[in-house]
Amino acid sequence: MSKQPSAMKSLHKAVAVLEGFSRAEPSMTLGAIAKRLDLPKATAHRLLAALRDAGLVVQDGTRDRYRLGLKLVALGNVVLSDLALFHVAGPHAERLVNQSGETAHLCAFDGFNVMSIDRREMQPARNELVTIEREPPHCTSTGKAILAFQPGAVVDRVIAAGLEAFTGNTITTAEALREDLDRTRGRGYALDLEERQYGIRCVGAPIRGPDGAVIGAISATGPAERLPTNRLPILAEMVIATARAISESLATRTG
Repeated sequence: MSKQPSAMKSLHKAVAVLEGFSRAEPSMTLGAIAKRLDLPKATAHRLLAALRDAGLVVQDGTRDRYRLGLKLVALGNVVLSDLALFHVAGPHAERLVNQSGETAHLCAFDGFNVMSIDRREMQPARNELVTIEREPPHCTSTGKAILAFQPGAVVDRVIAAGLEAFTGNTITTAEALREDLDRTRGRGYALDLEERQYGIRCVGAPIRGPDGAVIGAISATGPAERLPTNRLPILAEMVIATARAISESLATRTG
């Protein structure tokens, strides 16, 4: 019994190592990982060695750099293969793309981050087969569409983790985020007005599971010049209708 706390701590640290990688930093040195997690280099090295042996990270030859391993892609595919939201939403997302002319993003929520699990574009060749990608919820339309309908404790946890600024438009205070979530609940959709990336605007709406709880969201995303303020309500109607259709499909799905 005495070993369990230590094992759990090691597990949490190993997960923290994996979560430290991102598209912005797809590879990191041992020193950078140790510094980010505030760990001794020896401890970080042991964690990385265990993750490398499991195929979850790979080391760049003899260089002191690490990146995520392909085994995570295989595990991600297993998750997608059993995720009802992924299977049900595809045709609806395609319809949204055709109606709006914009890119559709389908997202789920893991309690901390928004996980982008599918993306559809007007050019089919650009659609991705494996698209699991983690995004912060406070600066994305899908994230705010989901957060607006979560228990207060979940919102508190997101705020406590920090509201990182990505652009000058990013919401970075608890008060501003709560106000934005109130507006989202009132109108039924969330906006990302160049909060995650300059030049990109998004409209997102919540998707509900069979029990009525919000489990995901879908958004329409496009260049800011193509999504002026007066077009957003029209686009929102399409996104809300798509989210509702996905929710209804989930409610009637069997197996």
